[in-house]
Amino acid sequence: MPYLGSTPNASFSSRTKQDFTANGSTTAFTLSSAVASANDIEVFVGNVRQEPTDAYTVNGTTLTMSEAPETGLNFYVVFKQLEENSVVPADGTISTAKIVDNAISTAKIASSAVTDAKIAGMAASKLTGALPAISGAALTGISSPTKDYARVTFSGPNVAHGTVTVQTPTLRAESNNFTIANTSQIIPSVAGDYLVVYQAGCSLTSSGGYTPTSYIYKNNSVWASFNDIKNYAGGSNLGFPTAVSIVSMNGSSDYFKFAIYTNSSATGTSTYGTAVMIRIAD
Repeated sequence: MPYLGSTPNASFSSRTKQDFTANGSTTAFTLSSAVASANDIEVFVGNVRQEPTDAYTVNGTTLTMSEAPETGLNFYVVFKQLEENSVVPADGTISTAKIVDNAISTAKIASSAVTDAKIAGMAASKLTGALPAISGAALTGISSPTKDYARVTFSGPNVAHGTVTVQTPTLRAESNNFTIANTSQIIPSVAGDYLVVYQAGCSLTSSGGYTPTSYIYKNNSVWASFNDIKNYAGGSNLGFPTAVSIVSMNGSSDYFKFAIYTNSSATGTSTYGTAVMIRIAD
């Protein structure tokens, strides 16, 4: 169409559309713009175009249907002579080929528009400059190690000949999330897998060859045992083998116990020892 003054570089047009609500009884509707005849508009009922003058008539801004459109049907009018002209492109009409290279600056890109999916394919050559300092407070999904461990020491009872003797523990101050019950039961309050290290000794008056044995118990069952053969001269301390194991505990009813055994003909006195239990996994 002709223009007064300078002609725009580009023009985009679209026809005007008006929607109505059908209720199954109303036949007269008001148009947003007056038209001269029924041929100046296109009427659609249920997305089916209607016959001008037969299915509908117009008089200025009044549209009269020969039959009331049924409730729920799409009912709308397209004005054939009313076109909206604009130099603004319609949505979805600009392709990437129409955008000049390097025309979009970072100021035009919203921060929320740069998603992980957009970053995943970025080449390493695009990453330049100094990296920002990383604050540990900003890290998520990382839990700091918990202090679920205990150290106990033992000072009795005496080790009777040929008898497995459960030792009496004392919980040290540096222990955390452990309690002692029923004299010898060491109970962790956090479930997980625990690394256990146990070492003990005693004093014997007699000499000879002995088989000292160390035991780690889970509840009332032997979880691990370690023995050795030693030729003991007597009158000094007899060391028992160091016992090491990993034990899974439920954090409520499970408990540790530690015991020693010797086949000496004499009773072991002045028993001593220590055990360490550290949670290493959930």
